Amino acid sequence: MKFRFLILLLLSAAWQHMATAETTPPAVVLPPEVHEIAPEQVERQLVDHLDTLIIDVRTEEERRTRGHILNSLHHDYFHGQKTLDELARLDKTKPCIVYCAIGGRAKLVAVEMHKLGFKNILLLRGGFNAWTASGQAIAK
Repeated sequence: MKFRFLILLLLSAAWQHMATAETTPPAVVLPPEVHEIAPEQVERQLVDHLDTLIIDVRTEEERRTRGHILNSLHHDYFHGQKTLDELARLDKTKPCIVYCAIGGRAKLVAVEMHKLGFKNILLLRGGFNAWTASGQAIAK
């Protein structure tokens, strides 16, 4: 009886570990050169640095249904290598504001952009959801 209980306990612990491992996203370690920018700070950034690129890494469906930041470039995170190839063709010396819905995909893209040689990467804190929640303008 004790043996069965022990087996069930071990199986339960293993199942919980597997379920957590599959649903918890990996931690993203950002390079020190990558910084966050609040939605309220974006306008000042664009005034101070007219050459700033705004990069939306959400899906086309998200852009179509929810809108996007005016003049943002679209490079869907889920297109993988195609997206990295497109980003590699951009001017790496220009400041870039990267955003997705809440920030996870943008962080992953920022790490890859840093590897590609981008020098000034800004993450929109809270992503597009924070942008709209703060009352910022969107394009449809």
